[in-house]
Amino acid sequence: MASGALVRADIDAGINLIRALDENGFGVAAALWLYNSDVDNWRMIIAYRGPRKDLEKKYFDAATIAADWRKARPQEPILDLSKVKITSADDRLIAGLGIAMRVDGLGEVRFSHNTINGIYVEDALIHRLAA
Repeated sequence: MASGALVRADIDAGINLIRALDENGFGVAAALWLYNSDVDNWRMIIAYRGPRKDLEKKYFDAATIAADWRKARPQEPILDLSKVKITSADDRLIAGLGIAMRVDGLGEVRFSHNTINGIYVEDALIHRLAA
């Protein structure tokens, strides 16, 4: 397991972000926490179904959805987008992980110390990895 701390509060806030995106038809194909040992931190990766050319729009959509969630549910934390990387489902890491496993719905599957599609994954917590 990685030395940087992934705290339960961030995990739960991330799950709320996925729920909010799902409720608004964002098209979440994959959602996972990925540890980066170079900077000793965790970042949530959200992969959407759709072309890379829509990446900027997807960040705007996610920001709007998160703001609406905060207004409607102030007692339920949602992950700040500064801790999130949004990418398309054809991302090399996401595609490689998709070959190795599938996680439907909102799970919590740990994936550590493996190389997938030429990318070393020191530690990851996968919530969703759909085809």
